[in-house]
Amino acid sequence: MAPRSAAARLLMLAFALGALVGGGIMLLVDRTMAKDDRPPTQEGGYLGRLTSELSLTESQQSSVKEVLRRHEPAMDSVWAEVRWQFDGPRQAVARDIRTLLTPEQVTKYEAYLARRDSAQRAKGKHDPK
Repeated sequence: MAPRSAAARLLMLAFALGALVGGGIMLLVDRTMAKDDRPPTQEGGYLGRLTSELSLTESQQSSVKEVLRRHEPAMDSVWAEVRWQFDGPRQAVARDIRTLLTPEQVTKYEAYLARRDSAQRAKGKHDPK
């Protein structure tokens, strides 16, 4: 009975760690997307998602955007320290996604990744390895 219990705890721990890592990645992606020059109501950005989920007024959108800008230097500082830790998992995600795609989709996915990385480099947000 003890080995089963230990295995169950290990499985739960693995699930919890996966959720934490996934959540952390999503927060960082949301933070990065919130800095886009896209309109706040456009799908994809953090501010856009908040606007959609919470029905933010234009005044609230403006205020939230200012909050994001005010905290941007601290977020950038933290991101600069941990960015390298995301490279391995990010590459693993891309590798696993490629296995699910058709050859035509892989070509499009590679082009998408190249555009994304180029845009991030242009913003100074990505250090390619």
